[in-house]
Amino acid sequence: MKKNMSEYQVKNPTAQHQYQFDVEGMSCAACVANVETAIKQLPGVQEVSVNLATESATVTSLESIPIKKFTRVVSKMGYKLEPQGSSSLVHRQQRAIASWKRLLVIQAIFGIPLLVYAMLEMILELDLLSTSNNILVQLTLATILIISGFGYYQRGFKHLIMLVPNMDTLVALGTGSAYIYSLISALNLQFGWEVDGFQTLYFEAAGTILLFITFGKWLESVARGKTTEALTGLMEQMPTEAEVKRDGAWATLPMSDVKSGDEIRVKPHSKIPVDGVVIEGASNVDESSISGESLPVEKLRGSKVIGASLNLQTTLILRAEKIGRDSMFGQIIDLVEKAQMRKPKIQKLVDKIAAIFVPVVLSLAILSGITWFALGFGLTFAINVMISVLIIACPCALGLATPTALVVGSGIAARGGILFKSADAFQLLSKVDIMVFDKTGTITESKSQLIEKFPQDDLSYLGIAMGLEQFSQHPLAETLIDYGNHHSIKPADMSDVREVAGFGLEGHKDGSVYRIRKIDQADALPEDFTKTLRGYYEKGYIVSGVFSETSIMGLMAFSDTIKTESSAVVNALTKKGIQSFLLTGDKEQAAKHVAHETGIQNFRSEVLPADKHDHINTLKAGGKTVGMLGDGINDAPALVAADIGLSFGGGTDIAVNAADVIFLNNSLSNLVFGHRIAQATISKIHQNLFWAFIYNLAGIPIAMGLLYPFTGTLLNPMFAGMAMAFSSVSVVTNTLLLRSKKYFQEI
Repeated sequence: MKKNMSEYQVKNPTAQHQYQFDVEGMSCAACVANVETAIKQLPGVQEVSVNLATESATVTSLESIPIKKFTRVVSKMGYKLEPQGSSSLVHRQQRAIASWKRLLVIQAIFGIPLLVYAMLEMILELDLLSTSNNILVQLTLATILIISGFGYYQRGFKHLIMLVPNMDTLVALGTGSAYIYSLISALNLQFGWEVDGFQTLYFEAAGTILLFITFGKWLESVARGKTTEALTGLMEQMPTEAEVKRDGAWATLPMSDVKSGDEIRVKPHSKIPVDGVVIEGASNVDESSISGESLPVEKLRGSKVIGASLNLQTTLILRAEKIGRDSMFGQIIDLVEKAQMRKPKIQKLVDKIAAIFVPVVLSLAILSGITWFALGFGLTFAINVMISVLIIACPCALGLATPTALVVGSGIAARGGILFKSADAFQLLSKVDIMVFDKTGTITESKSQLIEKFPQDDLSYLGIAMGLEQFSQHPLAETLIDYGNHHSIKPADMSDVREVAGFGLEGHKDGSVYRIRKIDQADALPEDFTKTLRGYYEKGYIVSGVFSETSIMGLMAFSDTIKTESSAVVNALTKKGIQSFLLTGDKEQAAKHVAHETGIQNFRSEVLPADKHDHINTLKAGGKTVGMLGDGINDAPALVAADIGLSFGGGTDIAVNAADVIFLNNSLSNLVFGHRIAQATISKIHQNLFWAFIYNLAGIPIAMGLLYPFTGTLLNPMFAGMAMAFSSVSVVTNTLLLRSKKYFQEI
């Protein structure tokens, strides 16, 4: 959909209400669809996004809805919903791991003997016990496994009755059918009822399938927990206490007791616990955990400090401004947690498929069972086929394919100072065709520098210029003074300095009048000065001249310097087939020079904010995916118009809010690194979906017995359970391979 400026201004209309929840009990894509369906039933709900990997839900409604209504409709579906923040994702995953581990231990104690017993009888082809004892042993062990796995049946049949079956429904139907069939067969054998078709026991299939599935669930929960290790690492960097001044004395308090406005003391080699401002002391601070920049930053009185950064030298006294989740580091954690909340199109497709997948599988299982029975293969054969189809088709892998990759990709990016605000940002950045750059602050440094000076053999005119400029408030005056101080140039002692509107500065020294001003067309300059000046203008430099009376002494050329990494970034994008475009409000000469020096193929100069917005839409009209990187207020319309907007953490608030991806350390190189991560993440999603679909496409026909007429091979339900568990674990394991690549290598 085409964005415009008015859309940007009403990005969060007050008429809408947004709710964020934590959801427990989901296990697959069908669960996601069930929760979304339940919430959508509430009047006024406009949009619902449920994420399996982050176990969260975001709801947008046109009217206020009581929280109890949300929890009620979701609990009816068999899931637990609570306002976000009631418990952290990490803690919920830890509870899930512990819960599955307890269940696994119980089922292993009784399931392994049942499996070993059944396998020995199968391999040795003999009865280890009498018929009665055999029935008693298998019935006892299988019943314990069924009872311990009661949750599968409770959730599965509840969703079946509500006509929204999920993965648990398949497990419940598969193992329940095997258990009931075996129970009837046991009674038939024990009491000699001689009921045809009920002579085989499948107790080991019912029990060990539950064991395999629970084992897979535990492995899956452990693997999913690993996908949030980056997030856990970020949380662990947050200080848990601070030294606060209360009643005139310093006291160490937990962060929950720290308030905005408190005075906080941070000793050397201690982490700064809050965002605040230095009110006493001076030190160097390591902010690499925030910005990724390894060089320490000097902090003086009045300097802003960031929570979770490290004080390196002397004690600092701060005034707290932002604490906990309100701090910059807290916001980073929030962004990492929520980066996956808005689903990309690829995930929405998976959810739609999963929503109809379970009913289709149920139909195939019933159809295959009826078909084999009708062909005269007996009830045992038909039930065996039905159970295998139900078990092997569980859609867990489909549900995990996309969200787990997004969580891992977000964590990798966050460690390098790159924040993806949404899941869509991964997909859009990975396929961007044209990257549009702002110039100042993006391709070049935001502050002008003294670039060139002429002549080089006698620099006395610089001292004269500094002596005059020290009385000026012009931005370039500060630039010149800084340059002189850095190069140990002393300003000349000037008197009667005055600023003449339109004519620069003039002052007196040793009875002579000196001036610093722009070069006028009427100035008669020597040939070498004229040639040099022409070269400066061709590069778009701002030029000031230093005069003694009416004679030129020297030329000074100012410009914002090109970032050292700009050319390498543009070259790297070009090699990937991405076109670069420069949009700037600067003059044509400056834009042309910067584009030429950095290798940018196209540029447009002297453009207003509205022009940038319109030009982005023009590029998009060609069917290309367009990205925009800028950091100023004037870039906001273009950032909104682009398919994907990118900005720096140090940019203006409006640019940061408009962008989809933020580079916290203000490094242009992160554009290449972020593109690498986005491509790898989307590639991993495609791999996961491929393997998940291939698994089901190959497994279901085999389970239906289509190979049996040709090979005599029929899939045992017990092995179907093992295969189902393996598919989910393999998808998550494949996702974790994302962490093995190096994304932040030199360009």
